[in-house]
Amino acid sequence: MNSAAAFIAVDWGTSNARFALCDHGGQALEIRQGPGAVASRGSFAGIFDAQTAGWRATHGPLPAYLCGMVGSKAGWIEAPYLPAPCDLQAIASAPARVRDGVFVVPGVRCTNPLGAPDLMRGEETQLLGASCSGILGEALHIVCLPGTHTKWATISGGRLVDFLTTPTGELFAALCNHTVLVQDNGLPATHSEAGFGRGLAQSAVHRGLLLHQLFQARSLRLDGQLAHDGAASWMSGLLIGADVNGALSVLADRDPRGSVTIIGAPALTALYARALAQAGRESVEVDGATATIAGLAQVFRQQEPQRS
Repeated sequence: MNSAAAFIAVDWGTSNARFALCDHGGQALEIRQGPGAVASRGSFAGIFDAQTAGWRATHGPLPAYLCGMVGSKAGWIEAPYLPAPCDLQAIASAPARVRDGVFVVPGVRCTNPLGAPDLMRGEETQLLGASCSGILGEALHIVCLPGTHTKWATISGGRLVDFLTTPTGELFAALCNHTVLVQDNGLPATHSEAGFGRGLAQSAVHRGLLLHQLFQARSLRLDGQLAHDGAASWMSGLLIGADVNGALSVLADRDPRGSVTIIGAPALTALYARALAQAGRESVEVDGATATIAGLAQVFRQQEPQRS
């Protein structure tokens, strides 16, 4: 038996799942991809067993720690939400047991800066991982976690104070796939640096009028001022720019000049870094997959003494 393998880490999101065989230090020894929570509904146990059977046959009954939408009402088990403000380390102390050796990290709920209820599942594990890796210091600052539902979190002294969600990615997908604003005749969306930059620049004009700007993705194309293959990127730039401008406005009293930490997929963090630069803010980009495994590794380290 190979003693290097210590636990299984699973980031089970809405659209995709990432299974990692990890050593005691949290280094991924092998990674496998699987279907997301939507496609896994009703079949989580079978998919988990199929994805990890080879590892367990080779390394024995490894404990597994899961995060993300696998812990939602539509997931394998509905894991509880911790109330924010909360210590990030508390996330590692309260995983929900699915079955022997399989646990799901809790989500976090808060009253957001707009006074409304807000929820996160998966991003709390990334925040925990970034904190344990020394990326998030003790000073109060803002963290952006872009994705289908982008989170803007306030961190202070190792605590998650609160957060705000914007459905930027979901809105972008809906506008591209279910309206005539971005494309016609089912043409695939492609990325254009020039188109993104133009949309991003437009987001800084007439702030607060996003609904009135959206139609420009179509009118500019029909007028010949925007290439058809640049419309999706133009819309992406407009939405991300509006997301950044709006979040910085809402969170202006939290950390008005400091650097923003961006945690997520590299291609997406680069776009948000560009939008933050346009807004006059420096940023630090952190790979989201690495942060997630680091967070699940911390859950493993905190839980293993209780299991032994």
